[in-house]
Amino acid sequence: MAGGESAEIHGRAWGRVPWWAITVLVALTLGVLEWLRARGTLPPTFRHPFPWFIAHWLLWVPVVGALATPVQRLVSLRARPAVLVAALLGGFLVVTTYLSLAIAGLSRVMGPPSYGKLDFWRMVLLGLRGVEPAIIYLGIVGILGTIELRRRLRQEALTAARLEAELTRAELDQMRVQLQPQLIEDTLQATAAFVRSGASTQAVQLLARLSDVLRLTLATLGQDRVSLRQELEFLQAYLGLQQIRAPGRLRSRVDIAAEALTAEVPSLALFQLAELPASPWEGALELSAAVSDGRLRVRLHQLATAQPGIEVTEAADRLARLRQRLQHLYPTDHALHVEHQNAGLLCTLEIPLVHLESRELFPAGGLLATAR
Repeated sequence: MAGGESAEIHGRAWGRVPWWAITVLVALTLGVLEWLRARGTLPPTFRHPFPWFIAHWLLWVPVVGALATPVQRLVSLRARPAVLVAALLGGFLVVTTYLSLAIAGLSRVMGPPSYGKLDFWRMVLLGLRGVEPAIIYLGIVGILGTIELRRRLRQEALTAARLEAELTRAELDQMRVQLQPQLIEDTLQATAAFVRSGASTQAVQLLARLSDVLRLTLATLGQDRVSLRQELEFLQAYLGLQQIRAPGRLRSRVDIAAEALTAEVPSLALFQLAELPASPWEGALELSAAVSDGRLRVRLHQLATAQPGIEVTEAADRLARLRQRLQHLYPTDHALHVEHQNAGLLCTLEIPLVHLESRELFPAGGLLATAR
């Protein structure tokens, strides 16, 4: 078993232990330690020293239980300083009164001989003036407050992460939905043109590719991560549309390692990178992916049809959205570089290697046929 998994299992097991059991264990430990420290200096007339020290600390167990709920409520409600001070003083008064009465009662049967000589109520007054209970009380309140504050912050962080994930997924689905109307309109116009010109074969192929794109879009709806195979299949279908609509305008070359096909990638990441140039879906598209040292490295090079030396611009807003998604999915464990190279745009993406089990959504062809 890995060290991280073992620590997580032990942490969960410890979290299931009742609070009172932990408190009793701590009280017993402190009582034994105090007895060991003081037993060499105790007078012979000290009555039952060991039970006295144990009982002295066990008196704090119900205090912890009584303080837990009010402290949690004050922290969760973010009480104002004045309310906190009033609650702190009121709680201290109640706790010290309880401890003074309990210790005065115990002193009748055990404890230092000087305690037994004092009147009960005088013993109670002496307990109310003690400094040690105040220190212990503040320590308990501080520990309970820290535990509740950490729990609340962790819960807020989980809620924020969940909302961010839902927002990212909604934005991704919105991008899929926005893609469809324009794509359908352009495809139907191109299909009508093919039919009018008598190119019925191209029209059928175009509609088939459109069906593939729409089916793949619906298949990954709500998913922010898919396998590289699924991502390539979507890119294949979309490229097929472009190549049928405008033959010869876009050439593609793909070199994908077989072990990389089941690796997870952000959904539509390759599509977004392919759309970055000012004139996407023209020129030449070179795509490769390899696995090494537990990392997936994807390289996408889009060459423009323009002459060498003419700069190809990139869509900054699209790139910014993709970087935000990568930061959400792989906070400190990813790298995305986009640079101009050879009159084109070179994009390199590196993320942790995580294999996903996924089926191929339609028979291999086009892009996948060139995978090695």
